[in-house]
Amino acid sequence: MDLVAEAGIDVSDWSNFRGGPSKARVNPKYCYEWAFDDGEKIVITLWHDELIRENGAIERRFNLNAHVKTEQNGNRKARRTRLRAALTHALNAKLPVRVIVVDGTRGALGKDTAKVKARLLDPAPWAVVHIRGDGEILLRRGMAAAPSVDQFSISELGSDEPNRRAVSGSVIARDGAVRRAVLDRSLGLCEYCKAPGFRTSGGQIYLETHHVVPLSEGGSDRPTNVIALCPNDHRKAHHSSKKDEIRMKLLKILESI
Repeated sequence: MDLVAEAGIDVSDWSNFRGGPSKARVNPKYCYEWAFDDGEKIVITLWHDELIRENGAIERRFNLNAHVKTEQNGNRKARRTRLRAALTHALNAKLPVRVIVVDGTRGALGKDTAKVKARLLDPAPWAVVHIRGDGEILLRRGMAAAPSVDQFSISELGSDEPNRRAVSGSVIARDGAVRRAVLDRSLGLCEYCKAPGFRTSGGQIYLETHHVVPLSEGGSDRPTNVIALCPNDHRKAHHSSKKDEIRMKLLKILESI
């Protein structure tokens, strides 16, 4: 429940059963699920020992069509069906997938005997590379599901823009290649809170690029000083009462990238 919430899914309904809020984490409607899809964010669980390294990346290949047909356990069949629907939605809508990696003892096909010993929300997004006609699904870690744009490329979004009037003055030029490199690095996630950017009318992922040390203070226009943020965190970085603390956290994040 905590990891699903950390990935951005609303878990308030978990407490709506006879156990109440104190037992929300064991609500059987949710605690055994393999996929969570709120329409904008998708979270799934994957077993660690089923992940493979291929093509220089970590991948997961499986065929849910075949599993659904052979599955005898009704609950597990329903979970497989919902997982397939969530991944199909991710592919069609070009949504990033957050993955909770689990470790432990997996149940055999048709038996609900899995015992999970450890769980971890992967900080990197995954993307659905393809779902073939025969049902084969390929997921790949660290792959952008859709191209990203920022506030300086807003004219590319195709939405109606107010007429702009020319003003006199000087501005500091920003290198578009730097912004693109930062957006590509982010893989569609805010590099501060890890929430996915929102989808524009043109299908891109919108994030805002931010110079941690402002150009006006001598900060460099390089990826080592530019970070991709969701609009809310970008406003906090500029206007929050804790903006100095946020700046230090952002610098540490950039140091670790």
